[in-house]
Amino acid sequence: MQNGQLKKHRRLPLFFRVSIAVFLLFCLSGSITLSVITAQQQRILFAENLKSAELILGYFASSAKIPLLVDDTLRLNGVVQDAGGMDGIVYAFILDRDRNIQAYSDGVASGTKFIPPAKGTRISENKDVVIVQYADSTGLRILDLSRPVLYHGKSLGSVHLGLSLQAVQGSVTQARDSLLRALFVPGICILVVLICLVVLFTLRRRKRLSGLIHAAREYGKGNLSHEIKNIENNELGDLAQALNRMAEKLSVSQVHTRMQLEQLLKRSSLDRILESPLSGSSAHAVRRQVVILFAGVKGFGSYATTEKPEEVVLSLNKYISVVTNVISEHGGYVDKIIGDAVVGIFGVSLYRENHTDRAIQAAMDIQESLSLGSKEESQLLSNVCIGISSGIVLSGNIGSHSKVEYSSIGESIKEAYCLIGLGQPGDIILGEGVFSQMKDLVEVEPLPVQKSIATGEAIKSYRFLQLTKKEK
Repeated sequence: MQNGQLKKHRRLPLFFRVSIAVFLLFCLSGSITLSVITAQQQRILFAENLKSAELILGYFASSAKIPLLVDDTLRLNGVVQDAGGMDGIVYAFILDRDRNIQAYSDGVASGTKFIPPAKGTRISENKDVVIVQYADSTGLRILDLSRPVLYHGKSLGSVHLGLSLQAVQGSVTQARDSLLRALFVPGICILVVLICLVVLFTLRRRKRLSGLIHAAREYGKGNLSHEIKNIENNELGDLAQALNRMAEKLSVSQVHTRMQLEQLLKRSSLDRILESPLSGSSAHAVRRQVVILFAGVKGFGSYATTEKPEEVVLSLNKYISVVTNVISEHGGYVDKIIGDAVVGIFGVSLYRENHTDRAIQAAMDIQESLSLGSKEESQLLSNVCIGISSGIVLSGNIGSHSKVEYSSIGESIKEAYCLIGLGQPGDIILGEGVFSQMKDLVEVEPLPVQKSIATGEAIKSYRFLQLTKKEK
């Protein structure tokens, strides 16, 4: 796998992932809904079972009034025996006012004293019915419902009815299971319909998203002319419009940047730079015979310390703007700007000739423009000295992966720098190589031979005075 390439992981289709999410959400919401419904239903059914038991208890109490009043044990046994065959009823018995058992459905002898459960828990009580929950000797949980037997406001005794709690809960569970079975098929149908709708929706959205993804990939490749045409009136449509506006602005910015480069470097140098690769197995560079124009401000340090910083920056920008514009107009390109120094190179491109002529003409135009500006704007503009040298430079993309720029290096650039140290403000100083090429076309004033600061070698230099007319 190449460096920088993202590793692709296998992933499930969007509609499948959304379907799983819908399924889980449906199951969760369904479980919560069913839990609430069944819990409510259990409470209702439990209350209904107790209500039915209370009605039966009321029937026993009403039927036991006269037999208790006349002490008719036979009729009392007939009353409680009717409860023995009912589902869920464990026992039924009748007590007199002294809490002696007068009749019992399980055949307990009459006259036995009733002893309440030792560990019973009273769970409900009102003026008519008292409900106590307890467990008998076998572990069976029982709900004991009791009610007084009244006759003209006087208590004759009480009736008791025992319900099996397991039986009551079993009937509730059976009713709950019946409800779940009844809801299962409709729930499955609703789930299938939801998943089908989700699949159709996601497939449609996937088609729309694929168009946006394709557009983003085209923009990433640099194809800014690509346009998203089908724009919906929703969030995806807003995203499509944003991508179109981004591509439009990037395209305008790209054109504007190229125009600025063309203005700065001119077409010949620009094409040469843009054709040089920025990366690869080997660096791209060439050697060329060029002419170097090196412009610098004499006494810039003292000037900068005496003037206001705002005025220094304003004047410096004006000076750099004049120099760079003139260099570009004469077919050179600005190689670098170092503080108050501007380095222009003529001859990098193979499409232009007369590099030396153009460099000297550019130097003359620069000094002329700066002299006009110095009268109206700043003294800094009149303190510029220009050195012009010729020689071989190495041109190419120089830098690292974090920053790369097209530049040139060579001894001739150092020579041009040394030349401005030999001149005065407003001078144009020519190196030996430039003078040898232009000696029939220029008037100069020879300067004393100086040693180069960089190489220690002797440097012959000439102060440029003016151009001479070429003889026919």
